[in-house]
Amino acid sequence: MTALRAALMNKKGNFAVFAAMAFSSMMIMVIAAINSAHAAAISSKAECFGNLWCKSILGEYDIILKERYGLFAFYGNNYETAGKINFYAENSFGDKSYIRYKGTEVSLEGYELTNTAALKRQIEKVILSGYKPPVTDIDESRNPEGENTDSDRDITASWIIRGLPSQGHREKFDMTGTISKIKAGAGIKNIAGRTAVDMYILTFFKDCMESRDLKSTYFNCEVEYILTGRLSDTEAKKKAAGKIKGLRNALNLYYLYTCSEKREAAMALAQTVMPGPGAVLVQAVILESWAYAEAENDMKILYDKKTVPLLKKDSDWALSLENVFADETAGKYIAPASISDKGYGQYEDYIRILLCGMSEETKLLRVMDLIQVNMKYSYYGSFLLKDYHTGLDYEITVNGEKHEFKDSY
Repeated sequence: MTALRAALMNKKGNFAVFAAMAFSSMMIMVIAAINSAHAAAISSKAECFGNLWCKSILGEYDIILKERYGLFAFYGNNYETAGKINFYAENSFGDKSYIRYKGTEVSLEGYELTNTAALKRQIEKVILSGYKPPVTDIDESRNPEGENTDSDRDITASWIIRGLPSQGHREKFDMTGTISKIKAGAGIKNIAGRTAVDMYILTFFKDCMESRDLKSTYFNCEVEYILTGRLSDTEAKKKAAGKIKGLRNALNLYYLYTCSEKREAAMALAQTVMPGPGAVLVQAVILESWAYAEAENDMKILYDKKTVPLLKKDSDWALSLENVFADETAGKYIAPASISDKGYGQYEDYIRILLCGMSEETKLLRVMDLIQVNMKYSYYGSFLLKDYHTGLDYEITVNGEKHEFKDSY
């Protein structure tokens, strides 16, 4: 009996040990599940708040920059933005002892509005949305005929020039490919101004012929500045006119060499100047002079808001040889038979073509310059485009776990 009682007691002891172990294991699993759920809940809360804080930062965009140029960007730097996120975290987590917030690391790199890729993305969205700039009823810089009355503004202050986003950039202007396309029969529609950047430029900036009813700007020849980089209305207009004349000279010369009648007239004049084999060289000089004189006449036509076809026909040609060498066109222009004030071939069409001869990077950088100058001139004297950003990346540490966030306009 004693042995049987001992055996039973031993079994009860083993069961008790087993039951205790099973209960302990179950409690450990329950606690682990509770801790896991707790951690998951905190992680989820951190993710939700982190995304909300991103939206809060992006919601602080500059309203004037948005209304004037359609661009979304907020002011700040890494340190200031981190301070805002820490403020949000303190208000969200400060009264919760079970959440340990260890701070944030912010990076705005690549989101600067002076980053050409970031600005291009913004511009593409503006064009796709169909947003138009606000207009003014009166532009006091122009008289009733549309001519500039204040077209001699320039920038000479070195501290402003050094702060322009395009400083240090050099542009090589090349129209060779465009001229080849025109000679091959491509029209303005097929060549010019259909990229988002070009459409943006010709919507949000003035040129010397068209104010586009835009609000006050520092320069009146803004598109000409983009084409030339000259920080002077007078110089920008003159330089842009030189580029148009260069384009027209090349196309006029092409026409002269394809027109047998005018080519023969030039040769006849050349032979009177230098008979013999040298007449061919003189003919080339005469044709070049004729083409350039026609190009100068073309510019006067364009400034009168009339059209000059890209590839001319006989009815589009204005000057005879007598006109060229008699210098009868000073101060006025000679109108060809087909002159018109409607259709393709107006001043803006030539501006579109010239924009095609520029790199996209140069156009974007000079757009940045104009935005910065106008914002300084009309709104904030300390405005710098590099202080404005289109998005942010940041990381926070909550209860030892890192959470990463990224958002942009």
